[in-house]
Amino acid sequence: MMRWLYLLLLSSLIASPGCSADEQEKMLQAKETKLNEKEQQLSIREQTIQLKEEELTRRQQLLDSTTVKVPALPDTLSRLHPQLPGVWNVTMRCTETTCAGSAVGDTKTEQWQLSFQNNNIIVQAMSDKKLLRIYTGSYIANFFELSSHQEGVDQQQATKMLVKLQVKKADEMTGQREIIRENDCRIVYALELRKQQ
Repeated sequence: MMRWLYLLLLSSLIASPGCSADEQEKMLQAKETKLNEKEQQLSIREQTIQLKEEELTRRQQLLDSTTVKVPALPDTLSRLHPQLPGVWNVTMRCTETTCAGSAVGDTKTEQWQLSFQNNNIIVQAMSDKKLLRIYTGSYIANFFELSSHQEGVDQQQATKMLVKLQVKKADEMTGQREIIRENDCRIVYALELRKQQ
């Protein structure tokens, strides 16, 4: 009996590795088949992506070729107001103030050098041939709107200036200058400008 049991066990051991090798070979073939399928799927995806990229490139080229190139605008300020560039004498009279050290009725005079650059107006404000500040701005709805911002030593001294000008005659303009400082300090001046001959 023991002998039969031993023979049975030995035959199962001998037969077992053969089955296991067959099963392993089948498993390897199945894995190889799956890998081949995945490679084919990846290849198809790559081709699809490449076709989509080519289509996007074609569309972009089509858009670029049909886009209308807008030419640069001519300097319309020079055409609208050819008389404005030059030196202007400016009289400023204070009409409102909430700042210490200024009072309604105070007057100041400056010389402003006006010029146009790329449809913008540039104003150099001078006093006694010394540059005080530079305003820059544009022409909006029949007004020149300018601004200047000056940083002081500390935030208390930071100042913003807004200027609005309107042409009355070829050699005459009127307007307003507003000075805004920290702590709700505000000064408003009425402006009269006359061009130097």
